[in-house]
Amino acid sequence: MKVTSKKSVNTIAYKNYKEDYNKLAEKVLLELNSTGYVVIKNFEERTNLEETKAKFLELSKIIGTPIGHDVNNKIIWDIKYNSTSNSFIKTYSEHSHEAELHTDSQYSKYPEDYFNLLTLKKANCGGGISYILKLEDILKDLRGLKKGKEIESILRETNYPFIVPNVFKKDKSNKPSFNFGPILRDNEIRFRIDTFEKAIKLKPNLVTEEQITAYNELKTIILNNSETESFYLEEGDLIFINNKTTLHGRSLFTDEKRHLLRIRLNKIPHN
Repeated sequence: MKVTSKKSVNTIAYKNYKEDYNKLAEKVLLELNSTGYVVIKNFEERTNLEETKAKFLELSKIIGTPIGHDVNNKIIWDIKYNSTSNSFIKTYSEHSHEAELHTDSQYSKYPEDYFNLLTLKKANCGGGISYILKLEDILKDLRGLKKGKEIESILRETNYPFIVPNVFKKDKSNKPSFNFGPILRDNEIRFRIDTFEKAIKLKPNLVTEEQITAYNELKTIILNNSETESFYLEEGDLIFINNKTTLHGRSLFTDEKRHLLRIRLNKIPHN
């Protein structure tokens, strides 16, 4: 994947807000709605794991409404290599190879608005580098294509299939399960290469040739975008990402002790 951007990482110093989570949450929400992501530096201060999780959840609840990951409604999810997984469809949180740019829960009926990742143990092999790409940069390149308007219309107006990873299925059998939705909406994107391409490999008749052509054009733009940001999350760093406007990914890593925590969030409704 092409990663050439030299932009500085969008960060917040936790020490400036640690006494007031409401102000910190206000700042995070501002960045989520403008920049699309923000990294809180040194959020985890080497307390015990349960204290860390409690602090992590406390801040998350001010920013959004936590939602469950699986049939057991697990709120805090471990992102670490799982050598025992025998899932037919694995998710990125279970393996250690490259996670190409994507949005989370694209296989869900309603993907969450935000999510966060707290780094407990970074990969000491030099891998696990984070990637970020904004929807606005994708659309700029898409609309610059000769048939960009036509391609964008297909991506907005037709439903694409995404296969559900086994670990997130309500039915724990290996029988494939699919959800459908447009890749683009107003100020929203739903995108992941493997869950879409595995879906059409199993059932090619779920999409038209026009849809595949439009998808391939978008995929090329995403994987070769010069605006992709890359940076290394240090231990204790907490990143919040707008899941509707920002794609994320990571490079391959070989350190199987790498460990992050994730919470998925929906916007808090305001009357």
